[in-house]
Amino acid sequence: MDAPLSVKRLLEQIKARIEPPFSAVCVVGEVSNFRGSGRHWYFTLKEEGAALSCAVWAGQQRFLARAPRNGERVVVKGSLNLYIAGGSLTLAVTHCEPAGTGDLQARLRELEAALRSEGVFDRPRRPLPRFPGRIGVVGALGGAALRDVLEVTRRRAPGIDILVHPAAAQGERCVPENLLALQEIQDPFWKCDVLLLVRGGGSLEDLWGYNDPALVRAIAGCRLPLVTGLGHEIDTTLADLAADRRAATPSQAAELATPDRQQLRSELLRRSAALLARMQWRLRGWETTLNLLADSAGMRAVPGRLAQADQSLSALRHRLGRCAPHHSAADRLGALARRLHFAHPQRRLDLAQARLALLRQRLAHLGPAVAGESDRPRVHEADRRLVPAVQQSLGARSRRLEILGARLRGLDPRRPLQQGFVLATDGEGRPVTSAQALPGGAPIGLQWLDGHRTARLENGGPD
Repeated sequence: MDAPLSVKRLLEQIKARIEPPFSAVCVVGEVSNFRGSGRHWYFTLKEEGAALSCAVWAGQQRFLARAPRNGERVVVKGSLNLYIAGGSLTLAVTHCEPAGTGDLQARLRELEAALRSEGVFDRPRRPLPRFPGRIGVVGALGGAALRDVLEVTRRRAPGIDILVHPAAAQGERCVPENLLALQEIQDPFWKCDVLLLVRGGGSLEDLWGYNDPALVRAIAGCRLPLVTGLGHEIDTTLADLAADRRAATPSQAAELATPDRQQLRSELLRRSAALLARMQWRLRGWETTLNLLADSAGMRAVPGRLAQADQSLSALRHRLGRCAPHHSAADRLGALARRLHFAHPQRRLDLAQARLALLRQRLAHLGPAVAGESDRPRVHEADRRLVPAVQQSLGARSRRLEILGARLRGLDPRRPLQQGFVLATDGEGRPVTSAQALPGGAPIGLQWLDGHRTARLENGGPD
């Protein structure tokens, strides 16, 4: 057995044998995962079942008309390099020119056109609930996207429940697992109010599962409002076009679905301050009115009127004492005394002061009980159900109107005239319904559809 080679020695021998034959080679493929790292460009040249790492060094970039783009099919020329320290094979590109649109981009446009012709993207978008009680999230467990959603939700609205349904973010399991997750998580049993479909960034082939027609149709037919946060801001899939709202990142998807606690607190404080100021203004107005009433001439005359009322009451009691006891007079006097007691101006002042104290007490406890803007989902749901109900009611009334119209036309007295019958009336215009109703020689009116004639009966009796 030969002596074993070191890893470095083996790679040096491979490098010496591979690089010379491929020092100037042309390769055609589709660009994906293009990125800039420092001054250099890196991308992957791929086709179905194969991929090759490529690099454009900073010194060679000036010989290219422009940077390659993801999804673009290009022809590149360069030399094959083996990086011994990392054991990676890279094509150092010195020339690049377009070779036509990439296969994935062309297929993506075909899928979009087919789904658009079905009307998948033209459905009305549902509004997101302002205060959801539970949010359903479909994403890969342990991924950065799910971690960002949980972090944003915990910061903005820590009281909202999060229900996570794991699903693969790429590969063969991506489409079936996401279809199953969407079907299960929107079940009414879980009581979710809004759904999030999230995934981290990646190349076009990494995100290809979210362009599947079955998954796109499932998103469009979802029972609950759905927000997608797939990839980065530059990534757009067919799932984004079918969703109710599209977010640039998973973090932004969580922001769209959750209320901001700090913003709600500021709004609540502002509304509380406005309500408190308005109540204080009303109380000051009532206090001013009360002071004006207390200082008015009528109130200043109250003591004199009370003295006069006391004198009248004393006189009545004196007269009553001289009279024989009479229960009815005593009852009337007692009723009069009670009426005077309740009509006393001082009692009205006491009632006004008691009401003022009650309002101040209610105002003192009103601040903590002020709520923000009320939730509107129930109003939108009632509005959505009202239109079919109104249409059904109008349809029933229309059918009823047609039936009544038909019956009315059947009772029209001109219909027999249209069929050739003649209406006979007596001298007063009443219909003649019997041959013996009029004597011989009596005048009779004959009404046809197109005119009226007058005739006279013969003396002979009816046949």
